[in-house]
Amino acid sequence: MIWFKIKELEKQLVAGKVPDFIIYKYLLSHLLLFALINNIPVSGVDTDPIWAPWIRLILVLVAITWGIGKTFEINRNGDNRNYFKRLISLSLVSSLRTIVAFIIYAAITSTAVIWAARMGFSALYEGFWSEILELVNYLFILLVYYYILISSFKRINTPGLYEEAEGEFKIQDQETANSQK
Repeated sequence: MIWFKIKELEKQLVAGKVPDFIIYKYLLSHLLLFALINNIPVSGVDTDPIWAPWIRLILVLVAITWGIGKTFEINRNGDNRNYFKRLISLSLVSSLRTIVAFIIYAAITSTAVIWAARMGFSALYEGFWSEILELVNYLFILLVYYYILISSFKRINTPGLYEEAEGEFKIQDQETANSQK
């Protein structure tokens, strides 16, 4: 990988000498760098305990490394085509679906916290347990996002799942597609 010589990278890109695996490494490095910059704990007026931001940082780094790596592996072991087109487009739709799932989850969680407060269980939304609940929420978002994204990559790379007939795609059930392998 070329880290600082941008003109050399430009030349290699124009010449088509940069394979998808190296481009994948650039993407992964960019995502990890973005996650570090966005999540690195800094001292300030933050009321979080010192350990909470570090746990969030570790969660996001592990999730990105594992999740994006898994999509690349699934695509490589499948038809090995159009990885970056698939990743970019499926990531957006996966994000939108994750937002909807989180809204539903947040409504349920908020209702539970309100109910707990009325019943006198204030420990669930104060102090240590509040941080644990926040980390569980964060982990939930990451898990849902990567579950949706990875599931989509698996479907795309299942031979025969989407068959073209008369200019339209027919979707078979996954068991039928797997039996035709």
